[in-house]
Amino acid sequence: MCTACGGSDDDGRESPSPDRRSPAERVVRGWSSALNRDDFAAAAGYFAPGALIEQTERFRLRSRRAAVAFNRSLPCRGRVTKVRDDGRSAVATFTLDPRPGVPGTACDGVVRVRFRARGGKFVEWRQLRTPATTQSTPA
Repeated sequence: MCTACGGSDDDGRESPSPDRRSPAERVVRGWSSALNRDDFAAAAGYFAPGALIEQTERFRLRSRRAAVAFNRSLPCRGRVTKVRDDGRSAVATFTLDPRPGVPGTACDGVVRVRFRARGGKFVEWRQLRTPATTQSTPA
């Protein structure tokens, strides 16, 4: 049977189903997973050289070292709860939890990030303003 078609192997085991997530969703979920493991080097690998970051200020990640530092600076872990991809950019919604040593109230809330990815890497990553009814913390 065609294992790439989502059937089963000859020995009766189910073959893995194809990943139906958009490339942008795969990037943001992969990055979030690395960040949540405190694997800052792997998280940095999801950013293209010169990626534009906009959070409390706007800057570019000019080197891998800068990308590692940016990821390490984020006080919260985030669980991706939604990704909306319009083909040009995507918006990911995260529910936040504090990293060890960060006060629990520092990461209480939801954050949205609009991003563009190309070739499996972020080229733009912009934290969106959160409505006043929801507390916002830098992701």
